[in-house]
Amino acid sequence: MNGTEPGGAETRPADGQDERIRVMYVIWSLQMGGAERVVADLARSLDRRRFQPLVCCLNFKGGLAEGLEAEGIPVFALDKGRGLDFRIVPRLVRLMRRERVDVVHTHLWTSSFWGRVSAALARVPVVVVTEHNLDTWRRFHHFLADRLLGAFTDDWLFVSQEVETFYRERLGLAADRGHRVYNGVDLAPFDPPRDQAAARVRLGLPGPGPVIGTVGRLEERKGHRYFLEAMVRVLARFPQARGILVGEGKERPALEARCRELGLTGKVLLPGFCPDLADAFAALDVFVLPSLMEGHPLAALEAMAARRPVVATAVGGTAEAVQEGTTACLVPPADPERLAEAILGLLADPARAAEMGRAGRAWLEQRFSLPATVRANEEIYERRIAEKRRRRVA
Repeated sequence: MNGTEPGGAETRPADGQDERIRVMYVIWSLQMGGAERVVADLARSLDRRRFQPLVCCLNFKGGLAEGLEAEGIPVFALDKGRGLDFRIVPRLVRLMRRERVDVVHTHLWTSSFWGRVSAALARVPVVVVTEHNLDTWRRFHHFLADRLLGAFTDDWLFVSQEVETFYRERLGLAADRGHRVYNGVDLAPFDPPRDQAAARVRLGLPGPGPVIGTVGRLEERKGHRYFLEAMVRVLARFPQARGILVGEGKERPALEARCRELGLTGKVLLPGFCPDLADAFAALDVFVLPSLMEGHPLAALEAMAARRPVVATAVGGTAEAVQEGTTACLVPPADPERLAEAILGLLADPARAAEMGRAGRAWLEQRFSLPATVRANEEIYERRIAEKRRRRVA
C-alpha cells in the first residue's frame, strides 16, 4: 500500500510523536443520512488537542466527505462490493495498522461487522459500536454474529431507550456493558434563522402558500407514501399549499409514480439532495416525519433547531426526542388521515405552530446539544483506552 488510501488522504508519519488518541469512524459511506451526519458531526467536533479523527467509508465517500477533508480530517474510501466481499478485510486491516488506530467506532450493521472483524485482526486497542436503529430486519445469523463479535467490542452506544432495550434483549448484554448517548445537533447552521422566502427560492418552491415537508433518505421505512396520501387531504383544505421531500434514495421512482397517481405532480416536489439542510428546514411551515420505524430521529431534532413545529409518527425513539403537544404532534404510523389532521391543525393555527417551534428549539438546547454528545463519546474513548493501558501494565 502506498502513501495514500483511495481518495488521497494523507497517512500518519511513521516517526510521528503525536500522542493524541486516533479515532477511526467506520461507515458504509458519507452520503446524506442520519447516521452519516452523526459521524460527520462527531469527527469535526472532537477536541483536536486530545483526538485525531479519521473516517473510513467501506464503499464510497459521499457528499459529506468534502467538508470533512476541507477541515483536515482524512476520509478513506475502500470500494467494498455488496454482500460478502472478503477483500475488504485485508484492506481495512492494513489501513488500521498503517494509521495506528487507537479506537475503531463503527456505525450501522455492515460497517460494524466488517469493522470489528478487521479491528480484531489489526489488534486495535478499543472498539465501540453505535446502534442507531431498531433493525427489525436482522435475523438469527445477524445477532449470532453480533454476539460472537461482542468478545471484541469494548462498548455499545445506543441513541435512545427504545434502541437500548431492543439490543440488550437480543444480545444479552450485562447492565454495565453499553451506554445511552442521544444524538446531538450542531446549532451553528441554524443561527441566525434563515429567511424563509429566500430559502424557498433557492429550493425552487413556487408561489405563495404554506410548505409542508420532510428531510431524509427516501427509503420505505421512512413512510413517505403516507405523507403523499396525507397531502391529498391537506391540499383539499389549503389548495395553495406545497409539499416537499428533500433527499435521495431507492424509493424515489416509486414516490414519483405515486405523486402522478395521486395528482400531486407539481404540488409535491422531490428536489433531491440538498447540500444546505438549514435551507430545507427554513423553507418549511411544518416538518413531518412519517416514519414506520426510528432509532432517534436526527431530522426531527434539526427541525426543532430551525424552530419548526413537528408532526411525527409515534415509533421507536421519536417520543424521547420530542415533547408531545409542546414541541410536536405525534400520530400513529401508516395513518395518512391522522397525519393530515395534525398538519391541518397547525396550518389553521399559525400562532400555535410558531409557539411549538419556539418550544422545540428550547427543548433541543436543553436536552440534545452536540457538545454534550461529543463529550460523552470522548469520555468513553478515554475511559476504555485507560482501562486497556492499565491491563497491559498489570
